[in-house]
Amino acid sequence: MVFSSPTFLFAFLPLVLLGLALVRRRGFQNTWLLGMSALFYIWGAGAAVLVLLGVTLASFGLGFVPWDRLRARASQMPFRLALAGAIVLLLVPLLGFKYLPAIGRIVQADAIAAIALPIGISFFTFHAISYVVDVATAKIPRERNVRDYALYLFVFPHQIAGPIVRFAEIRDELTTGYRDAGTSQLGYGFARFSWGLAKKALVADPAGRLADVIFAENAAMQISAADAWAGAFLYALQIYFDFSAYSDMAIGLALILGFHFPENFFQPYRSISVTDFWRRWHMTLTRWFRDYVYIPMGGNRHGRRREVLALLTVFALTSLWHGAAITFAVWGALHAAMLLLERATGIRRTERFAIARRILMVVFLVVSWVPFRAASGDELLRMWQAMFVPTSWLPGPSLLTGMTPFLMLAVVIGVVSLFGPRGTTGFAAVFGAISTRDLSGMRWRLAIPLTIGLFVVAVVAILWSDFSPFLYYQF
Repeated sequence: MVFSSPTFLFAFLPLVLLGLALVRRRGFQNTWLLGMSALFYIWGAGAAVLVLLGVTLASFGLGFVPWDRLRARASQMPFRLALAGAIVLLLVPLLGFKYLPAIGRIVQADAIAAIALPIGISFFTFHAISYVVDVATAKIPRERNVRDYALYLFVFPHQIAGPIVRFAEIRDELTTGYRDAGTSQLGYGFARFSWGLAKKALVADPAGRLADVIFAENAAMQISAADAWAGAFLYALQIYFDFSAYSDMAIGLALILGFHFPENFFQPYRSISVTDFWRRWHMTLTRWFRDYVYIPMGGNRHGRRREVLALLTVFALTSLWHGAAITFAVWGALHAAMLLLERATGIRRTERFAIARRILMVVFLVVSWVPFRAASGDELLRMWQAMFVPTSWLPGPSLLTGMTPFLMLAVVIGVVSLFGPRGTTGFAAVFGAISTRDLSGMRWRLAIPLTIGLFVVAVVAILWSDFSPFLYYQF
């Protein structure tokens, strides 16, 4: 069950909201929401929910380790070893399910290669690790109510593909009083959800359908430069509008349920540098790696060598987090190399030549998304060869016939997303509200009819087309 499916829109979500409306006490609300969130996961992954339940119980129990006494010792070695052991324990399911199948394919062990990755386990694990580390380092007190903690991990808006929410960010909303979203929050939540639904249905899915065709043709034969560049650009549109759509929908749903989730995207395709891009793309993951990997390794506080090592480690882990494939390693290496170049030249600290740099960044991002999409190293090389050493610039039949009115609309919206001010999101520019915590600027006279219109058009597009899961479900 995905946010854009009719089952979710017209059965599951109304049932969740009805239960919350009928049950007024926070404890009962949390129990109801936890049960429905578990059902949401079981619907899509079945018995894999037991893996997530194990991570939940393990991380909850690790919160009760006497971390304060370990920190108080003169030697920090026992504390560090205990914390490292706790992190490794929580990583075992993720590493096992994510990388054993790759090993199985290498050694031709069919039973191991067929192991399926539980959907959302990467995000689930990162949530659990952040909680344990924050408790161990005394940033937050341990949670003593297992139901409320389980709800933090399982609550369905962020369950599958983020954003990565720290426990401290929603602790009070989990444990204190009755969560009454209020009329303004409900309105904003539905508007933000409809905005994301429209991005998914009207841009990401049409762009992705033709991108899939072009990448499949590239794997089978030599394609023209026009096809290659079009396929790469369409995939760049698909992955951004698909993933940011999920985040929009998750943030909107969370607010409807009474939770404030952090923003996850801030116009990343309007960046002027790769450093700027990673401040705007999947921001909660960037902050996670910064706070739990980069800074603990010393960051930029202990000389250039330590900084370079920490940065390379972060991008090595980011690549591995997406999958054990050479293509992800190439993608991570491209971004790491550009970040190091920007540090060496100091260009990341200046806003000069912003327009030219935005254009160059779009080209870089289109090119660097190719290894992220390619299924193998051979497909990656074939695609780049078609883009940079072309045998023909003439568009192929798939590109010519695939440019439907729906796709043209998606391309126009995608191109528009590349321009405009860098200091605001598309949603804020249209609806007026700058964040989930400040709704004072919401343009309600526009928001109400526009929300209804976006929702209706998106639902019609969804019913008209084939099922299309969110891209980040695979991670």
